[in-house]
Amino acid sequence: MKKGGLRLKDNLRLLFSGNSWVSIVFYILIFYLLIFYVIMPSLYLFTPVSDISAVVSGSMVHSYPAIQITYYDWLSSHGFNSSVIKTWPFQNGIPIGSIAIAYKTPASSIKVGDVIIYYTSYDGLDEDIIHRVVNETVINGTYYYTTKGDANPYSLPFEYNVPYSDVVGVVKNVIPYLGYPKYFVYLLSKSI
Repeated sequence: MKKGGLRLKDNLRLLFSGNSWVSIVFYILIFYLLIFYVIMPSLYLFTPVSDISAVVSGSMVHSYPAIQITYYDWLSSHGFNSSVIKTWPFQNGIPIGSIAIAYKTPASSIKVGDVIIYYTSYDGLDEDIIHRVVNETVINGTYYYTTKGDANPYSLPFEYNVPYSDVVGVVKNVIPYLGYPKYFVYLLSKSI
């Protein structure tokens, strides 16, 4: 009995020491469990935050010179004034590996130029999309939005007439680098 008790003590000491790979993996696991099961639910419950999502695609990345064609020229050819575009949030796009923080916003307050997060289930694609609103339509009191990734050459089929009921929120804050763990998991899932 004494020997088993010592072994348990030694294993616990190893686990909590921070000096071994087992201990490091343990602390990372605890960190993520706290984030996803304590901090995130608390944020959603006690703040106006409606979603925190990692940016895993390059559709909102502004890389020059391509962004001139896919964003500025596209907007100009669709009647957008350059002085209005300069007032839009995230003028320099949103880098891959960032965390986008969205807030629930009334349908009537979402405007062209806002970046929204919405859920889509289109042609086997089941995920949150983080794109810019390029058109807003109201039909019988229901709001619909057309979106486009800044770096995409055009709106994709699932981006037309996104109903307000699919909108998770408007992106108000972006934190760079914190989304890289999800980005790496995303890359891994695409390669399998």
